[in-house]
Amino acid sequence: MKKRKLSKLTVKRISTSPYFLDSFAQLEKQTIETIAQAEMLPFNSSTPTDILITNTHTNIEQISDGDKAHCQLMIHPNSGYDNLTAELVASVDFPIVIGNPIRAQAVTNFILSALLSHYSPIPHVTSWDKTRKWPRLLLAELNILVIGMGHIGSLLKNSLIPLANTVNVYDPYQHHTDLDLKNIDVVIPACSLNVKNLHMINREFLLQLKDDFLLINAARGDLVNTEELIEVLKLRPRAFAILDVFEKEPCDFSLFSSLTNISLSSHIAGVYANIDQVTANFVARVIADFSELSPEEFDQLYESMLLKNRLHADGFLI
Repeated sequence: MKKRKLSKLTVKRISTSPYFLDSFAQLEKQTIETIAQAEMLPFNSSTPTDILITNTHTNIEQISDGDKAHCQLMIHPNSGYDNLTAELVASVDFPIVIGNPIRAQAVTNFILSALLSHYSPIPHVTSWDKTRKWPRLLLAELNILVIGMGHIGSLLKNSLIPLANTVNVYDPYQHHTDLDLKNIDVVIPACSLNVKNLHMINREFLLQLKDDFLLINAARGDLVNTEELIEVLKLRPRAFAILDVFEKEPCDFSLFSSLTNISLSSHIAGVYANIDQVTANFVARVIADFSELSPEEFDQLYESMLLKNRLHADGFLI
């Protein structure tokens, strides 16, 4: 790893997300220069810089060799990193920090909201209902499978264990290797995408679940074989899918027009009112820590967010 520079670090953002406000660029610049005492270069400046900020829209192949050679730190303030290759992570000598904490609470909130609204929608009445009947399923009656035990998976597990009948976890990279789909009511992917789990949720997978299963996918679209999900939902009308992410985005929702047992949203699970400031604060804090801490202290503090720690021995990112 390169030694820390004593002079003021320079920072530039390569790409940004469409859900940020028009004022985000100025907000991020002000936050970085205030908290981290670093210099924010103009968006997509051609000047080689010390710190690069990327996102899921970044075309890694367009990062110049000069930028890579000069770079000391890359910050990817997204939880998804499908566009960052294992080859890149293995070849560079600077750390790459991903921003899981920025959206973890929001995505977990989305999933819990989806779960509760599906099984226990609050009835709307305009006068007193003397019967006081509310046909619903309690979470205490459900067997839930969470796939992935990262930031979101851990939050989900800790939230659901006191409420659900069972919470089963599958994450072969965290020593949770038992994937028994029988008697599962709810499947919640909470993992990144890699070469091993592409289309993991397919026809064979879904047909092992209960006939009235619920699938909530706010993780990565390519975890699900969309064509086979549609087939199974037609075959099992009591089953239901809540999808926020898709194999191709923007998604053409007419693909699902023949279904009544599905709910769709536009990749909004991780978006919330204060995300601009939270993102700017996260990036600025990482830069400040990078400047102030030793390499060993920095690696320890950001252990769960360093992509080099997600390099699998077989040559892919987990």
